[in-house]
Amino acid sequence: MNDTPHTPLPISEPAAPTPRSYRGYFSKPFSKEGGAGGNGSTGALIEAWMEFLHVQKGHVGGGIEKYAVSVQALLAWLEKSGKSCDPTTVSRAFVEEWQKHLFYEQGNVSNRTRAGKLAALRSFFDWLVYAGHRKDNPTAGIPSPKIVPGQPHPFSTEELGKIIAAPDVTKHRGIRDLALLMILYAVGPRISELCALDTTQVVDTGGYMRVRFVGVKGGKDRTLTLRRTASQAVRNWITVRRGLPVQNQALFVRLSMGIHTRIGKPAAQKLLKKYAASVGLECADVFAHRMRATAATDYYNSGSDNCAHCGHAVRKVDLLDVQLFLGHADPKTTLAYIAVSERQLKKLAIPDSRFHEITAGS
Repeated sequence: MNDTPHTPLPISEPAAPTPRSYRGYFSKPFSKEGGAGGNGSTGALIEAWMEFLHVQKGHVGGGIEKYAVSVQALLAWLEKSGKSCDPTTVSRAFVEEWQKHLFYEQGNVSNRTRAGKLAALRSFFDWLVYAGHRKDNPTAGIPSPKIVPGQPHPFSTEELGKIIAAPDVTKHRGIRDLALLMILYAVGPRISELCALDTTQVVDTGGYMRVRFVGVKGGKDRTLTLRRTASQAVRNWITVRRGLPVQNQALFVRLSMGIHTRIGKPAAQKLLKKYAASVGLECADVFAHRMRATAATDYYNSGSDNCAHCGHAVRKVDLLDVQLFLGHADPKTTLAYIAVSERQLKKLAIPDSRFHEITAGS
């Protein structure tokens, strides 16, 4: 399909994220844990807090729902333990006991996981104080688990080759999957960002493509470029998509039994798990994160500190560039990706000239 002439996609401004209302959120099953947090006044409180995060605080994406899951999990555990699950009376001792339950009985030994759940509780109880439902925050003074950042593990060139070669591009599914993998590597989105892409967020100039991520984690909207190879893979899929009876704007849609709805995160994880197996991985999230790490390190490595011949700086790619590329709010998060790049590792060494000076006198 690479030799097939193409028509550039119309250049249009992507629509802003649709405002979300969380009223009535608990009229449907909320989580597999069940229990408190989804009924009556408690559910109404959580819905009001979620709406506050969305409207007043400007939170977007799946972060609000993820926070709500943590709050509901605490209340469900309190109810199951025979304790009061009224959020206006939850005590600090109850929160600390729940933390121990997570660590010893639920296997939440990851400091990052438990810190995230504690952050959700802090936010919820802060809102209860703000809204006049309580006088204090029971999480105040509870230390957050220390998060020790780990180093990401980018894929090698050989591994990337196996991943890109895995889809069967003689079939529609393979063409779609290759386009998805190309975007995953070329611009390093999170899985949720990948699933949320609409066709209006892809601008085809006839050569390169621009991909705009909107309504993403932390509100860090960004526009990134797909070079020719990745652009052609996406263009091939869009050509196929145009011939399907799709009734939505989702860039990536399901192809099962004539169903062409948007690929959600669970379906994307199942899809990625299949391609993760080509490089010996079993977890879709690990695979997606390593693809994101590979995109970041390859982008940073594409820069150069100095010309090898004249010594002048060329194609400068620095920490800020990579931070914008990944959509990070904190540059400290980005540092972990740069730390394992070949370009950075070369700097972390005493130069040979110094060894020549030392050995010259011996």
